[in-house]
Amino acid sequence: MTRTFSGDGIYIAQRDFQQILLRGKGDGRFAETVNGEISLLPPKDNLRMISNENYLFAKQSFDQWSLICLKNKEEEALSRMINTMNSNDELLASDCSYGQVYFEFSGDKMKDYLNKLTHFDFRSKKFPPLTIAQTLIARIDCTIYNLEDKYLITCNKSYEDYFKKRLQDTIDL
Repeated sequence: MTRTFSGDGIYIAQRDFQQILLRGKGDGRFAETVNGEISLLPPKDNLRMISNENYLFAKQSFDQWSLICLKNKEEEALSRMINTMNSNDELLASDCSYGQVYFEFSGDKMKDYLNKLTHFDFRSKKFPPLTIAQTLIARIDCTIYNLEDKYLITCNKSYEDYFKKRLQDTIDL
């Protein structure tokens, strides 16, 4: 963790994760290759995710998945995993770890704070646990992972400073 923000009923921690973007059909050899590397099968439905103690695996669109390493790997191990995946011609894996920032939101008022930054509907019936959403937060394209009792929000690293300032502004309100 790099930096934390907190306020009444909200706790935000900036996290360091590694992320691999996967492209392909998601079935057959694609699924076998990924399962062989991370012991998870790709989610079949768009905007759904699955996880284990090491990975969070989400389907972002019909041919794109996001794989977040919850426990950082050595660079060599991550490169080996990507190379193994790329040896399958039905799959394209790209390391996008250095291009993203990650913020973990928790607390009983996290939805209240986020609603000050976005018009996204965080109600459980619209955004159930173990789903993801892509929306604007503080005018920045973000991906939100609903992890039941907390949210993981990621955005492009080039917006990191602006995003942190908006988080602090919101907490100070």
